[in-house]
Amino acid sequence: MTWQPRGRTLRARSHRPGTAGLFHATLWARVLACLLLAVCAASAQAGAPQSLALPRDTAVSAGFSPDGSALALVLQVIGQAHRSIDVAAYLLTSSDVARALVQAQRRGVRVRVLLDAKSDTAEDARYARHALGILVNAGIAVRSIDAYPLFHDKYMIIDRRTVQTGSFNYTSSAARRNAENVLVVWNAPQLAARYQGDWERNWALGRAVQLPY
Repeated sequence: MTWQPRGRTLRARSHRPGTAGLFHATLWARVLACLLLAVCAASAQAGAPQSLALPRDTAVSAGFSPDGSALALVLQVIGQAHRSIDVAAYLLTSSDVARALVQAQRRGVRVRVLLDAKSDTAEDARYARHALGILVNAGIAVRSIDAYPLFHDKYMIIDRRTVQTGSFNYTSSAARRNAENVLVVWNAPQLAARYQGDWERNWALGRAVQLPY
């Protein structure tokens, strides 16, 4: 879209613009440049979608429920982590996933888990509390977030290079009953960086989970 100032167009009164004409032309150029920068900044702040170039060795894996391949893929990506796993989860009630995260931490991987506060820490969420107990008792950093009506994310960032995402909640129902999907994008550091930025922003809004005993 081309922006044009309202009113008359500035024009020099002769073919040899004087100092005033040059001043006004330069002023308008600066104003237009400032407006363009403001529009770009506003677009960035609004979270405008960005296309990312992926490395040639990027690979993609997909799994589905209830045939078992969704959970298998989640466990695979956890098992292949070397340095870090950051989890964003609306629900985490799966003992299989919780134990895999504990095993990752025991082999030296830094594991952090961010959960929806209302879904995973409510008093009647006994399955969630069981899974959280596995994580917290193993010394894994777990926070819950209530900054939104619903923290509905379901993804993991592995080693800041690989992203696991999809519709799959980390629950037994998602693995065995529901129609769900899991997508893993391997070796995509730019994509992982986008997810990492979102995760870190929400992690800062979370609070450490304290389990009642």
